Formats: sequence, structure tokens, C-alpha cells
Amino acid sequence: MTKIAMNDPVTSPAHYTSHPIEVINLSRRLCGPLAQIVQYVMRAHLKGDELQDLRKALFWADDLIAAMALEPVTLACMGRPDFSMSEFTRQMPDGRGYIIRQAYGAAYVGLDTWWEQSRLRLMRDAIAAEISLMEGEE
Repeated sequence: MTKIAMNDPVTSPAHYTSHPIEVINLSRRLCGPLAQIVQYVMRAHLKGDELQDLRKALFWADDLIAAMALEPVTLACMGRPDFSMSEFTRQMPDGRGYIIRQAYGAAYVGLDTWWEQSRLRLMRDAIAAEISLMEGEE
């Protein structure tokens, strides 16, 4: 078995391992678009161009909301994670933690399409608010 070196730029870059739990442990449990949103939001401040990554997350959120309006899909692709959302988001700024909690809720708490779409819209609006705050600082 090959041992993976910490901070290996291919398998374990710093922006993957900077949280108490690796981002992939949540994102692999979510449908593709929702996983993309989570990854961009969680890693944005670690990769160099935070605003660009938040804009990418917003793109994925808008795309997922539009797609779900046409054909609702299941937002979870694996079973519920074996860690709590508070454990996963405790080191994130409040706004980012809120976004991730809404994504988690859309996949695992929402019991019907309306509730899932409501959570997605809340998540999307929180991403847009983060972007607006950052653009105001420029």
C-alpha cells in the first residue's frame, strides 16, 4: 500500500486538508453540483483567489437551482456522513458555515423538493452576500 504524503499537491494539497475533516469526506456524499458548491466555498480562502472561487460556487448554485426547477433530483449520493455538521464547519467563518449547513440540509434534512429548493436558494443567497461583501472591500 502506498503511503500518501501530507501536502502532496496531487493527492493531499493543503487546501484539501486544512479543515478538521477533509472536504472530500462531505463532498463525495453529495450530488455533483452540490459537491462542487461545497468544495468551492470551503476551499475558497485557501487557494489564492477567494472571490473567483465564490463566483464559481454561485455559478454552480444557480445552475443547480435551475436544473431542479425542471427536474428534481436527489441531492445526496451516499449515506449521511458519520460526523456532525458542527464538527465540519466549526473552523469556518459564520457565513461560510451557514452555506455548508444549508447544502447539508438540502441533501439530508429536506424531505420534499420544495424544502430542498428553499435551502438551495438560502445557500445561493448567502454565497451572493459573501461576494457582495468582498466586492465592497475592493
